[in-house]
Amino acid sequence: MNEIDRRNFLVMSSAGAAALGLGSGAAGAAEPNEKLAPVVRLHGDGLGLTPRDYAACLGQLAAEDRIEPDYYSRGGSVEKLERRMAELLGKERAVFFPTGTLANQLAVRVLAGEEGRVLLQEESHLYNDSGDCCQRLSNVPVIGLAPGKATFSLEEVQAEVERAASGRVSTPIRVIGIESPVRRLWQQVFDFEEMQRVSTFAREAGIGMHLDGARLFLAPPYTGVSVKEYAALFDTVYISLWKYFNAGSGAILAGPDALLDEMFHRRRMYGGSLPYGWAFAAVAGHYLEGFSDRFQKAVSDSEEVFKRVAKQQGFEIERVPNGTNTTRLKVAGTDAQKFRRKLAESNIDLPEPLGDGTGFKIQVNETWRFLAPDQLAEALIEARAG
Repeated sequence: MNEIDRRNFLVMSSAGAAALGLGSGAAGAAEPNEKLAPVVRLHGDGLGLTPRDYAACLGQLAAEDRIEPDYYSRGGSVEKLERRMAELLGKERAVFFPTGTLANQLAVRVLAGEEGRVLLQEESHLYNDSGDCCQRLSNVPVIGLAPGKATFSLEEVQAEVERAASGRVSTPIRVIGIESPVRRLWQQVFDFEEMQRVSTFAREAGIGMHLDGARLFLAPPYTGVSVKEYAALFDTVYISLWKYFNAGSGAILAGPDALLDEMFHRRRMYGGSLPYGWAFAAVAGHYLEGFSDRFQKAVSDSEEVFKRVAKQQGFEIERVPNGTNTTRLKVAGTDAQKFRRKLAESNIDLPEPLGDGTGFKIQVNETWRFLAPDQLAEALIEARAG
């Protein structure tokens, strides 16, 4: 049975724990996913669990007594995940939130002391996609920097700090927020050396630092900088639980005890204390263990695929400057939908082509490990030829 036939067999036989690769106890979590998603997804950051997959995962975790109930998002599997994430990020405390939008806003709110201004990238999620929550709900004015760029400079920060302090009514900068990787810019990272410079300045000036690190765990294989090294530059760090840890929803906000010990009160004030968070925390905690090693393998495999495919006429791999897991794939001389259908026959899920006709936006995730690099490259080549 060849690899693709084996994957087809797994699709038909995947009901239950075996298809989820769930081993007994935490040790089994290091390699939980080999048979979870027989379809190789060339898009998205995570495994793309179906409702059946998710239910089966919860069922098996419960059967192995690996879910502990919480009460209004305190204790149980939620607290276990909080402790583990704080450890990985090198922070004193971590708090579970139902969404990243709420985690980001409350981090900025507490760092600002509910006054002053916050500096953000104009391309950041908090600046663009959160309904002006900082301004409207927390009374914290926002200033956008570096339009069209992932990185702003220390000099830009210093200029805004000076301008804010020199007005007829002083409204100082209280917080600097950075998103990295930046979703709107094909997941480019903020330049690490500039990040260090900004962080040093902020601490000397008494300005809080917040990292929107929703996709932070995707960065290390591409940058060589660990999540703990990134997190050390910031007072607070937000991590998504659903983007690649496959939870149905959820976020973690990590930081010092002094800021976060009583955060559950603010979380509840904003309607963010779920009566039970275990259905999210248990799944995220499961996929968190061993993720970095598994994703590193997926990245290594993807690089081999790119090398093989780029040598073939009609293919072009366009890398993103300072990028992470997102790449443009250009395929000449073939109908895009026919190309997608041919790949689907091999259990390879290619996204819809970009609307501007410049190819496909593809993303590396754990599912790239489910097919050997030479086989995945060959499938792409054959799909174009066919």
